[in-house]
Amino acid sequence: MSVADFYDELAPEYHLIYEDWNTAVTHQGVALDRLIRSRLPDAQSVLDCSCGIGTQALGLAGHGYKVHGTDVSERALDRARQEAIRRGVDMTFTACDIRDLERLEGTYDVLISCDNALPHLLTDDDIGLAFRAMRSKLRPGGLVVITVRDYDRELVERPVSAAPRINPGPPRKVVVRLHDWDAPDSPMYTVHFLILTEGSGGWSVSHHSARYRAIGRQALTLAAAKAGFTSIQWHEAEDIAFYQPAMTALLDGE
Repeated sequence: MSVADFYDELAPEYHLIYEDWNTAVTHQGVALDRLIRSRLPDAQSVLDCSCGIGTQALGLAGHGYKVHGTDVSERALDRARQEAIRRGVDMTFTACDIRDLERLEGTYDVLISCDNALPHLLTDDDIGLAFRAMRSKLRPGGLVVITVRDYDRELVERPVSAAPRINPGPPRKVVVRLHDWDAPDSPMYTVHFLILTEGSGGWSVSHHSARYRAIGRQALTLAAAKAGFTSIQWHEAEDIAFYQPAMTALLDGE
């Protein structure tokens, strides 16, 4: 299954990954706004290049940023458009792979890729393409913000599951996430989302899976530096009130 197919299938129920998605949109918007202002106080425009259904983009738009969202999933973008209309925020969207951002017009003050999107890229070459594409869409002096799982820890612990999420509904739904590691020493793994839905005749199950590469901080830092980013910093999740650690970096003025 391609990454686009995975998120197309998951788009209608993606919010179930969170305990309370609407609250997450608000809280993440606050946290990201604070992080952005700490590094680029005059930022006004944001390109969210893996926006999905809008979890981060919607929150930032609510803080007054001019936000454009891109994603490989058309259905996720459709959901994000609907959510933007529902919230009364002005946003624009384009279907685009993160490695192909050069085809977009214009540049932005800030580029973000959150929710562990980059680890869908399974090779160093693809990670490099993504960072070079991101650089092409930043204005001189612009900021990039990347959030990923804490893979330095997870490559040691090798988690095989996450706590289930229970949505009381109706209908009641339970989200189970499993991690199948390729081998004890491999960074490659498959994530399986099992969504159980209670109906009048019992429970039904939908299954969605995607491939990831657990890429640590050193590798991401080196890839960003190789693409020309400077002043690279890592921020612990608890320090920025976010649910994942973040990497920030600047594009020197030219």
